[in-house]
Amino acid sequence: MKKTVIVSLAFLLGWQAQAQNVSLKERLAAVEFYKKNFDVLYSAEACRRPETLLKEIQKLPKAEQTNARAFVKAYEAQVPESLLLPLVYWKFVKKNLSNENRVLQSLLQYRMQLLRDYSEHPLKKDKSAQAKARTMLEMLATKSQTALSLQSTELTEDLRKIFPEMDDYVLSSTGLIAGNVVEIVSHNETSPERIQWFNDRVIFAGGKLDFNQPYMKMPLSNEDEGHPSFKDPMFAKIRDMIISSKESVFINIFLFGGTMGGTLSKFLLDQTIEKKKANPNFKVLIMHDYATNYNMKDEMMPIFKYIKDRAQEPALKGSVILLQANIQRHPPGIPFGLTNFVPKTEETFKSLEKRNTYYESKIDHSKVIVIDAESDAPQAYFGSKNWTDHSGGYYFDNALYVKGPAAAMVQAAYYDDVEAALTLDPKERKWFFFKEQGFSNEAYLPQREKILSWFKLKRTAFPAVGNQYVRLAEANVDGKIKDTRNMLIDMIANAQSHIYMEHLFIYDKYINDALMKRKAQVPSLKIRIVADHNGNFKMGGLPNTLFLGQLMDHGIEVRARRTLGIEAHFPNGTKQEYHQENHRKITSVDGKVLLVGSSNLNPDTLQGSFREFGAQIYDTAEIRKFESEFEEDWSDDKKIGPFFEGEALQLTMMGKKLSPELSRLLNDVGAKLIRAKDDIEKR
Repeated sequence: MKKTVIVSLAFLLGWQAQAQNVSLKERLAAVEFYKKNFDVLYSAEACRRPETLLKEIQKLPKAEQTNARAFVKAYEAQVPESLLLPLVYWKFVKKNLSNENRVLQSLLQYRMQLLRDYSEHPLKKDKSAQAKARTMLEMLATKSQTALSLQSTELTEDLRKIFPEMDDYVLSSTGLIAGNVVEIVSHNETSPERIQWFNDRVIFAGGKLDFNQPYMKMPLSNEDEGHPSFKDPMFAKIRDMIISSKESVFINIFLFGGTMGGTLSKFLLDQTIEKKKANPNFKVLIMHDYATNYNMKDEMMPIFKYIKDRAQEPALKGSVILLQANIQRHPPGIPFGLTNFVPKTEETFKSLEKRNTYYESKIDHSKVIVIDAESDAPQAYFGSKNWTDHSGGYYFDNALYVKGPAAAMVQAAYYDDVEAALTLDPKERKWFFFKEQGFSNEAYLPQREKILSWFKLKRTAFPAVGNQYVRLAEANVDGKIKDTRNMLIDMIANAQSHIYMEHLFIYDKYINDALMKRKAQVPSLKIRIVADHNGNFKMGGLPNTLFLGQLMDHGIEVRARRTLGIEAHFPNGTKQEYHQENHRKITSVDGKVLLVGSSNLNPDTLQGSFREFGAQIYDTAEIRKFESEFEEDWSDDKKIGPFFEGEALQLTMMGKKLSPELSRLLNDVGAKLIRAKDDIEKR
């Protein structure tokens, strides 16, 4: 008993020290370790797929086959499959002692992260056991530099027997980051009047970007004249963060344009001039993916041209960096290797540059701003909200504001993106868009090392500014990190009371299967999903319909937010219909944990083809705020109604409604293809 008290006291003292000064050193190192060893662990198909490894083993001499099978039998209970497969591969199939040792080091890291996550998890109940886990973690840390063997207890001891509450999987290398303040921000004007306001002020199709207009001013309060969007909480937060900045602003934004983009970019650049008076080293880095614009090119490019031109002003030169995101390192989102049939030639590129969507479905889809990452109180803001008039200005979205150590980790997560943008690889540089207009990154290459040195997070410890834990969720620049799906499945698997979800897309088989499985396990579980009707696609709800019938058959409630479609008439006499989207990507479980970000619940997003960013939070007050609004809207038929307009699924193709029978057939075929995709591609 006395020993337990001493351990608990030591843990509490350690936690208090951590609460005053949160160290990110181990987390930064863990991410680097994971990325460094990724290829050894997962590049070979046999390291990812048991059936492929079995075929490789069957090619070995009989004696080696026997040894390999005996090895698997001896350790399959102690070593997780994700590490056992590469261990067997490098030990027996492609014998490589160095790689075998790297897998063993990864196993030790995995076990240390199990202990770390358990000891820090705010929802675990056995505090004395959490303290014991922290002590064991410190002991294991001393073993990390020693020779490892599966005969050692450090690698094989059953941690679940010691800590029954412990999860037997790691959700992210960064783990749970303490010491933060968090806030969910969800509100902006979505009325038909706001949609029409934007339609009347387009900067294309005969309209123009006119900074002399009163609505192009940045209002500093709700009483000020200026752009109405920046009186909405979702956009006012961005303005206020910029005002508070003292050292740096980092922005990675997918869609950024129109009157909103013009107002914000002018304000940011004007603020930069003012900030430099107090801090000559003040810097701004903006990164954007020009390869995909979702028909927003004419709305966005004037804004980026404005930023590019003003960045050359004497007062801003050297302080504003405008980079094109490098999307080439993502795995393709188009399935079945179809894009391999498109030759990567100069002629192909010229044709693709005119399109609105990159042909391989590789996209930097994140929407992130970080303020003063090296300061005592770094800030970050990220979620589903784009910053352009017709994709963000009147959509339904959520974002998360974070102040504290986790915000610094957000910028650290984007170092590889900046390094990729400043690539020295001539093949990658050929595929940057709009080079002739000056939007490649060639002009920045002479400053490459200087920019990277400035952007890299140098500080490894930050004061706690709050008491909230944050777990970051992302798909990174090359798809090696993609942890959102696993976090969401973990949340679903542990749900007891209710799951509330609001999503633009929900046709990932793993997520949907997890929902149906949990509903079968806990019949009383209330699962309510608000899914977008995908009106912009004009296909009768496709692709969200793919698994909708299966979800409903399992007793899962699915409804759709009532959104608007308004036809815009432009100054040059042309017209276009804009359809409002429920663009949210947010899930809460039991009022205890919430995940929000930019990731849609579809395969290409979750497999790493898109650059995404989000986070899990455990702030019950903020989660309750979201859930209360969700419940209120769910009960209001004026806001949320049935997903299907009629009694049955009825898809639309090329403007014509299909029969319910044909609709069901096509929908089922699509669902089966999605289900088979990973097996066909041998992921």
